[in-house]
Amino acid sequence: MVRTHFASRIRRASWVAATSLVLVPMAALSQIHMCKGADGRKVYSDVSCGPDATVVEVKPSGGGSSVNPIATMQVEYYDIRGTTLEALGREIASKGPEGRWWGTASTSVTYRYTTRQSPKGCSIDAAHALIDTTVRLPRWVNRAEASAAVQDRWDSASRSLELHERGHVQISMTGAQEFERAMRELPEEAACETILAAVKRLNAALQNRLHERQTKYDAETDHGRIQWSPYR
Repeated sequence: MVRTHFASRIRRASWVAATSLVLVPMAALSQIHMCKGADGRKVYSDVSCGPDATVVEVKPSGGGSSVNPIATMQVEYYDIRGTTLEALGREIASKGPEGRWWGTASTSVTYRYTTRQSPKGCSIDAAHALIDTTVRLPRWVNRAEASAAVQDRWDSASRSLELHERGHVQISMTGAQEFERAMRELPEEAACETILAAVKRLNAALQNRLHERQTKYDAETDHGRIQWSPYR
């Protein structure tokens, strides 16, 4: 007999950035480079950022079924107007998320799995992690009225923050992969209730890891302000 189980609730954590970003396809989030900057801090980029760069990527579990969390992403815009960076900044301060951020990226990771009951006991039949991302960012509606210099400055900041937000989504995607793999590797138990308790423990541990990793990432990059970028 096969039974389907869902997460009883979704825990949501919001990771915020101090400038705007550009939405990118989920397929483009599979790889990011990490290396050390001149000041010794870790920096992240979607292109190689130095001779010591380490590639961080999401790959299927070796030797077994592919580990591919079910991912969805949506973007919400708020309109801003202005022809100078100062004017745009005032608009963002007035209309931006929480009155302080240019944009936010919120992610939630939950799960779905089925168990199979047999005379020998209960085991995981199939397991999937699900990750949902919502991005909120400004939309510059009168861009054409500004000077080329202002447009260039805005574009540079937007592209740089795209790298930062990719890092946040990558962290959540990696965590979701780890969670899905761990569920699939749970051993057979005498009762399905034991499996359920184990999955709940894995979920709680994942939420704690994601919070630590996202907080550390923001601290190391100062929310993207000091993050290495080829666009600056």
